[in-house]
Amino acid sequence: MKYTLQSIISFLIYFVINFLFLTKYGIRQSFLPLSVLCVLYIGFNFSIFYIRKNEFLQQSVNNKIIYIFVGLISVTYFVFCHLFNDPYKLNIDRWQTLNYSLEYWLQSKFFYDEINFMGNKSSYLPGQLLIALPFYLLGNVGYLQLACFLLFSYALTKEFKSNYLQLLGIFMFSISLSYIYEVICKSDFISSFIIIASFIALWHNKYKDDYFQKPYLLGLILGILFLTRSVAIIPLIIFLLKPFLRTDTNSKIKVIVSCTLTIVVLLATVILPANDLLYIFKHNPLTLQGQSNKYIMLFFVFLAVLASFYVKKIDSVFYFSSIIVFLVMVSFVTEKYFSLGYDYQNNYFSTTYLAACLPFAIIAYCFSVKKEITDNTKP
Repeated sequence: MKYTLQSIISFLIYFVINFLFLTKYGIRQSFLPLSVLCVLYIGFNFSIFYIRKNEFLQQSVNNKIIYIFVGLISVTYFVFCHLFNDPYKLNIDRWQTLNYSLEYWLQSKFFYDEINFMGNKSSYLPGQLLIALPFYLLGNVGYLQLACFLLFSYALTKEFKSNYLQLLGIFMFSISLSYIYEVICKSDFISSFIIIASFIALWHNKYKDDYFQKPYLLGLILGILFLTRSVAIIPLIIFLLKPFLRTDTNSKIKVIVSCTLTIVVLLATVILPANDLLYIFKHNPLTLQGQSNKYIMLFFVFLAVLASFYVKKIDSVFYFSSIIVFLVMVSFVTEKYFSLGYDYQNNYFSTTYLAACLPFAIIAYCFSVKKEITDNTKP
């Protein structure tokens, strides 16, 4: 049985993300020894990897099974959203920080100088606030992660024609320990990366012959996504840079104008309430949100630019994005561990930062399985 390098690396990234999460938080429970949990989890993932090309499963999965599975997971996630209503008991500050950031934002107040109960400041950019706003108005920001699960599932069904590959991606995503943690804790960290991965898959599926058929709409979406998290630029560069350079001048201008206007308007909503420019620089969300040293970040952006020119098929976009985003987060976590201590089991800088690349790794893995299945059916 042959395995492509892409399938091995993509699955390894997926496994490492969740295994580190298991070791970090598994030690805090007393139901099973951590060693037993690790052995069980390794065996479970080993099984997923080695049965992925099972012919019986490929023939058995249909639309009805997928709908039922997505429905059951959605109900489960909805319940998870209501399990905990006190961020202080969980000692998780993202939930509280997102709530007060949205509250202040709607009141046209400057919020980047506010300190949450853990002593941290808000680093939310307006694009992320705009995405989270509907769920805040519904009364529970945790619904954002449920919506992201449904969006990701929909993107998989549009990208892959095989019911088996659709279910494989949805299953891997839904059982990811890092993502379940995000849902229970009403954290929104992974949401922007899920939305970007889903956008890339859906935009490619609809406009694969020419990504710039709707330049104003594309610019609007890019403007919002750029203002979610600083690392968001990496997969978008890999996806669109080369096609952008090749498209006609008129389309380039429309995309640039639309994207720039969107960014200016959104930034104005968080900058104008500030006292002055010096105050903005003092409480700069980009500095707070920066996932690594700025020179290291520039290096990874440069890698993304290089990777964009090596992209020949859409699967490479997800594959390169998963690797580069993973390395960005590894550099960030490593930097913090050097400054805050080596014992990551007790370090408050969560290894779930690595989960930023989770949606890209899953889609890249599904593409690799698709290729392997196709190769096996060739005479």
